Amino acid sequence: MVTLYRRPDDPHADELQSALDDMVIAYETETIQAGASPPNDVPKLPALRTDGDVVTGAAALQETLDDLRALMADWDRFQSDACYINDDGTVC
Repeated sequence: MVTLYRRPDDPHADELQSALDDMVIAYETETIQAGASPPNDVPKLPALRTDGDVVTGAAALQETLDDLRALMADWDRFQSDACYINDDGTVC
């Protein structure tokens, strides 16, 4: 599961959330209000948690998004429910 930790009015977090939405990947959003602290293992915001690992910083977040895009591309390629029928009526 992917979790996005963010502040309400953070434009960088908005971009991350938009990228996750575009990927059509399941994720949760935890909005940390001003004055509230994120979880102890989240050093700064915005942050992404994937498979238990917490990622922060622009370069690391971009790399994580790229990895998630590749994962979703593979998922889409191999999880098709399409059925193809040849001209002779046999199924591929």
